Amino acid sequence: MLLQVRQAVVRFANDIILDGADLRIEDREKVAIVGRNGAGKTTLLRAILGQYELESGSVTLGQGVQIGYLSQDSRLPEDATVLGAAEEARKHVIELREKLEALQKRLDNGATAEDLDEFTRLQEHFHGEGGYSIETDLTVVLKRMGFEESEFAKPVSALSGGERTRLILARLLLEEPDLLILDEPTNHLDLEATEWLESWIVGYHGAVLLISHDRTFLQNTAQRIVEIRDGKTKNYPGGFEKYLVLRAEDEARQAEVARKQQQEMAKLDEYVRRFMNSQRTAQARGRLKQLEKLKSVAVEAPKNEKGIKGAFEVVRRSGDLVLEVAGLHHSFGAENFFHGLDWTVRWGERWGIIGQNGAGKSTLLRILLGKLDPTDGRVRLGSGVEIGYFSQDADSLIHELSPMMFLHEALGLDLGAARSLLGRFLISGDDATRPISTLSGGERNKVQLAALTATRPNVLVLDEPTNHLDMSSREALAEILREFNGTLLLVSHDRWLLSQVSDRTLDVRNSSVIQYPGGYDDYRRKHARGETLPPAQTASAPQSVAPTMSPRELSKEIGRMEKLVAQIEAQVSEQEQRLAAAESAMSSAAPEADHLALSLAYQSASDALEQTLHEWEAAGSRLEELRAMQG
Repeated sequence: MLLQVRQAVVRFANDIILDGADLRIEDREKVAIVGRNGAGKTTLLRAILGQYELESGSVTLGQGVQIGYLSQDSRLPEDATVLGAAEEARKHVIELREKLEALQKRLDNGATAEDLDEFTRLQEHFHGEGGYSIETDLTVVLKRMGFEESEFAKPVSALSGGERTRLILARLLLEEPDLLILDEPTNHLDLEATEWLESWIVGYHGAVLLISHDRTFLQNTAQRIVEIRDGKTKNYPGGFEKYLVLRAEDEARQAEVARKQQQEMAKLDEYVRRFMNSQRTAQARGRLKQLEKLKSVAVEAPKNEKGIKGAFEVVRRSGDLVLEVAGLHHSFGAENFFHGLDWTVRWGERWGIIGQNGAGKSTLLRILLGKLDPTDGRVRLGSGVEIGYFSQDADSLIHELSPMMFLHEALGLDLGAARSLLGRFLISGDDATRPISTLSGGERNKVQLAALTATRPNVLVLDEPTNHLDMSSREALAEILREFNGTLLLVSHDRWLLSQVSDRTLDVRNSSVIQYPGGYDDYRRKHARGETLPPAQTASAPQSVAPTMSPRELSKEIGRMEKLVAQIEAQVSEQEQRLAAAESAMSSAAPEADHLALSLAYQSASDALEQTLHEWEAAGSRLEELRAMQG
C-alpha cells in the first residue's frame, strides 16, 4: 500500500467539500479521479499532500514513499535555464557523477585501497540510479515535452505559461517518484506530447494518481476510476468507458430502488392517514413505525446535475465558398510557419485543426480573421460569411465588465435576456454580475460561448474551446457543435471532441501542413498504420496536395478504393439491420426486461453505424478525387 485515505472530511467555512472520502493506492496502480469542476478533486490531492487540514479522517503514506506532484500552479526557479531546471530533478545523480570524476582524478595519481573501495561503491550506486544514461534521459524527456535542443539554454523567465507546465512535467518524469500525482497534466501539451505521456504512464514502474477532463487520455491510462460526487468517493474498476457503463447501471439501480421505496412509503402513509383514529389504530401505529424507519434509510434518486443548455439557432447560409487561402506564407524572424499554403473551406465543412505546439495553428487563425498580416499570400472570404471567434485567452471579452453588462453593452442584449442566456451556460447569481477578470478560466470560456450563440455566426472559428472545461461541459459543447448547421474551424488538443465534430483534418506541423479529407479518428488510424497520406506543403517550397502516381498506379488505387467503398457499404447495411433490431427490441420489451442493457445495446449499434458512415464518406471522397485525377 502506497497511500490510504479514510473518511476524509474537509470544510471551508460552512461548505463541506469532502464528506467522508476514501482512497487507496497500491504499488504501480494507475488511478484517475473524476468529477465536475468544484467537486473536490484538487482538494483531495492537497489533503493528501498535507496542504489542507482534515476536519476528521486520516491520510496514511507507506513507509518511505516519495511523492511527485504536478499542480496547476507549480513553480520553477526563475534564474535557471530549461536544461538546468530539468537537471534539478536528477541532482543527486549529477552529484554522484561529479564525485566519481573527482575520485577518478585521485586514482590516476595513485590509489589507496580505501579509494578503490569508495570508487566501486559509488560506481555501483551511480549505475543503479541510471547515471550512465542521464544525458539521454534529459534530452529525450525534454524533447518529448516540446523543447528543441536549441532551447535548452533558454532562461525559465522567458518561458510561456504552457512551456513552464511542460518543463515542470519533464522534471517530475525525471524524478521518478513512487507515487506521481498529476493535476490536469495534458493542459498545454500538443497531441504528440499527450500520446507520448500516455505511453510513459502506462509503462511507468511507479503508481500514478491523476485528474483530467480529457476522456481519451483517461481511457488510455487509467486502470481504475474514483468519482467524487457530493463530497463522497466511489470506486469503479476498469477504464473510463467501463466506468461510464458501471455508473449508468448504478444510477439506474439507485433510481429503481428509490422509486420502489417511494411507492412503499406512499402506501404506508396512506394507511396511517386513513386508520390512525379508527378501529385499526394499533395497525396504523405499526405502519407509522415502518414508515419512519423506511424514511431514515431511504435511498435518494440520482440527482440530475445541472449542465450547459446552450445552442445555436439555425443560421443563415453563406455562399458555397467560405474561405480561400492562396500561397499563404508567414514567418517570424528566422522561423517559417507555413509557405505556399493553398486551402479552400466550403459551406458546411467541419475542419479539425491539429498540430504541434508552436507550429502556427493560432497564428493561422489570426491571419484568417484579419488580425495578423501574412508575410505573403492572400486570404479571401466568401459572400455572406459571418464569423464567430473563440480565443484561447478570451481577448474578445471586455474584462472590466460583468458578463451581463458585456452581453448588454457589446452585443445589445437587454439585461433580462443576458441573464437568461448566461444561466443556460451555468453563469448565474453573483458570477453574472462580478467583473469577468475575477472569473475562473472555465467561467470565462462559458461567457465566450454564450456570446457566440447570441451573435448567430454562420462560421465558427474556435481556438481550444475546451480549456478549463470539465467533462460534462465538454460533452455539452460537443452536442452544441454537432447541432450547429454552419461551417466549423476547430483548433483543439481534445481528441474526443475532434472525433465527435470534425469531418476534415488540417495537420499544421513545423514548416508543413497536411490536408486530409476525413475526420480526426480516420486520419490518426491511417497515420498510425503508416498508410499513404496527402503529402505535406513544406516551408522550403510549395507543393500540390495531389499525390503523384503513374496511370497504372492510379488505376490500381481506384480499384482498391472501389472495393473498400463496396466493403464499407456492406458493413453499413449490416449495421443498419443491427440498429433496427436493437430499436425493435427496445420498443417491444416487457416491463421486467433489462431496459438499461437494451439501451446500451442500441447506443452501441448507433455509434458503430455513425463511425462506419464517417469511414464511408471519407472513402467515397477519396475515390472521387482519384477518379478526377484520372480524368
